[in-house]
Amino acid sequence: MLSHLFYSILNRKAAMVVGNRMGICVKDLLKAKEFQEVKVISGEEWLENEIKGVTIIEAPDIVKFINGGEILLTGLYAFRSCSMEEFECYISELSKKNISGLILKRGRSVEKADVKISFLVTFAKKNRIPILEVPFETSFQDVMSRIMEHLFNEEVTRLKYFKTTHDNFSALVLGAENADKVIEKILDVLAKLIRNPVAAFNRQMDCIAATEGADTVLEIRQDAQVYEPGIFSNYQYLRQTGKQTQYIIKVKLNFRERLYLVITEKNRLFDIMDSIAAESAVGALQFELVRQYSVTELEKKFQNDIMHNILNGKIDSKGELQKNASLLGVAIDGNYRVIVFGLKADERDKRDFKSKIGDTNLLSDAIVCHINDAKVHNDLDKIVAVQEVEKDQTQEEYRKEIKEVVEKVQEYVARHNKHLVVKAGVGKVVEGIIHLPESFKEANEAFMFVDIAGEIAEEGNSRVTLFSDLGIFKLLCQLDDPAQLLEYVPEGLQKLYNYKKPQRDDLLVTLKTYLDRNQNLSKTAQDLYVHYKTASYRIEKIAKITGVDFDNANEVLAFRIGLVVYKMIEKYDKDFI
Repeated sequence: MLSHLFYSILNRKAAMVVGNRMGICVKDLLKAKEFQEVKVISGEEWLENEIKGVTIIEAPDIVKFINGGEILLTGLYAFRSCSMEEFECYISELSKKNISGLILKRGRSVEKADVKISFLVTFAKKNRIPILEVPFETSFQDVMSRIMEHLFNEEVTRLKYFKTTHDNFSALVLGAENADKVIEKILDVLAKLIRNPVAAFNRQMDCIAATEGADTVLEIRQDAQVYEPGIFSNYQYLRQTGKQTQYIIKVKLNFRERLYLVITEKNRLFDIMDSIAAESAVGALQFELVRQYSVTELEKKFQNDIMHNILNGKIDSKGELQKNASLLGVAIDGNYRVIVFGLKADERDKRDFKSKIGDTNLLSDAIVCHINDAKVHNDLDKIVAVQEVEKDQTQEEYRKEIKEVVEKVQEYVARHNKHLVVKAGVGKVVEGIIHLPESFKEANEAFMFVDIAGEIAEEGNSRVTLFSDLGIFKLLCQLDDPAQLLEYVPEGLQKLYNYKKPQRDDLLVTLKTYLDRNQNLSKTAQDLYVHYKTASYRIEKIAKITGVDFDNANEVLAFRIGLVVYKMIEKYDKDFI
């Protein structure tokens, strides 16, 4: 009943204002009964100019205080003693004001009145200004009062229209029976009022809802221009042209969330009354989106607390576990795998605490978008995703799948900040949520050594690591004491790391490249962009310092492992070496 009443009120109100959307123009004055004796001297083709105010020229300097859009009343008496040079200078100032028209009254003694009027006519034609003339006995105060009356009527109409749309959009939000459809209803009503398609987008520019004929993809182009809607607004308007002109209203909901309301000028021109309707709709959308955001954040916190307890093994009884599984909407005996995601910022991009929170929230949004039905847990600067998986899926199939997911998440994040790099560690598949802590522990350890895993797999740019792929290094991951880890580094390699000369770093890079290239000197030199003899000299130097026998496969393997272990030591304590 409320919805039906709302539509009928809005439709009646829209019909009332259709004929008066652009305000009062100069032509409207000539139609009024009190302006029947007004004559058009010049500029009939510009009688459609909109009147935004009215001013009597009582002194020449008044032109400096005109805002723009006014219709000016003058008997030229203010310029009675001006020379033509001074008169032309005063009048020329009007070209900057975009005035709507001039109303003249002759009869008073003005030096060179005809010459000055002739100049006014020429000036008006050049600047697209109509000139009207009223009889001498007509009072300028009466003319001014009549024009102001029309202007005030227009303002009152706009105010009433704003109040009507505002009240009814508010009623639509507060009285909605189905909360899931409120945003769609707001956009539908707005589209009917302005007779153009409308769409709403979130801060990631994903379409929240759209009416028929609206674009569901938003791209704010570089040539989009700031648009003045003709009314006071707390929001920024942009206007961009393409196949169709779009008006974009940018709304800040809170420090994180944004709303973009997009109106496509498809059926009719967008005008000031449409802006008024849009402002009312934005207020209703703000209320509804903030309500939805608050509910979602509360649900996230509740889910986050449950996830934290499950992942860290803090649930003791089966009954409590069953209850929490039910609250999360997951099966207690399903097959799950834990993935730990994080971000590495470019060194050039120094992020403050607030920015880092924003980056983590961005990562969370990306994960939700690209991992179906994942339960997401915010763990400070990392995001933990619990993913239900097929028990029969092979490791190779899953490895390919998770790499594709991480690439998509990376693309999503990079669209907002190209300096951020997504990294992920993956734990094993476990049966039943009671065993999630095991997968979580592995995922954390795999995440910690994503860069090192790249060294192991000879993929320096690796972004995702499965704990099961770490091989023998899974055992070393259990150690967190650098002194213990150092025992797995050959004594000769330790000597190279302790080599206190400037060449040390070059020698270490050369050793790693030489081993990666299966001890091929030519390829090593090419990779390092050095001469073959330089590479050969460095290898001889390394052999002399370390005593390694490059023909002994066991020694070479030990050195390979030692290089990786040193990376692990650096992770634990950068100052240890």
